[in-house]
Amino acid sequence: MSERIQNVQPKEYGGRIYRSTLEAETAQTLDALGIPFQYEERKILLQQGFRCPYQKDKVRDLTYTPDFIIGPIMLECKGFETPEWKIKKKLVFKWLMENEPDTIFYQIHDARKSLLEALDSHWDYLGYCIEITPKPCKNVSTKTYRFSSIEEALTNIHRQGNSMGSILRSLTGKTQYVFGYNWKLVKLKL
Repeated sequence: MSERIQNVQPKEYGGRIYRSTLEAETAQTLDALGIPFQYEERKILLQQGFRCPYQKDKVRDLTYTPDFIIGPIMLECKGFETPEWKIKKKLVFKWLMENEPDTIFYQIHDARKSLLEALDSHWDYLGYCIEITPKPCKNVSTKTYRFSSIEEALTNIHRQGNSMGSILRSLTGKTQYVFGYNWKLVKLKL
């Protein structure tokens, strides 16, 4: 096993121990966004255990525990893919296709940009929208706009580029204006 994998250390956040820094940072980001989540509360049986005539001990069940569940979305936090995970991921995909085809699976590599990109096309499904308000100017009224994704908002304000990090800081209240707009994640009333 890679030395990099062996050095993954558990980290505490909010009174809970997470298996890695990436998982703790993901939980912290989701909390900052105000998005409720479940952490390792579900176990999926991918392969039933069995007795094998070629070895003395029983072959144990092969299970998968998603790191985070947010509504219909499963998030797996992986800083580095091991060969074992690459095989298990294929079994997870097969299980999801056969048992829960409406579940959306994402593997994220950082608690900021890839998390925001994974959630971006699902805000309305999760009951949120992106609200942007232009920076106040003299003699100009500021109108608030709502979009179902950050990409849609960027297209409408005619901006491009790698801006997820700065927009995430704005959504969590750490930066007030990005591209001259105040960005907010707003819970929709259903």
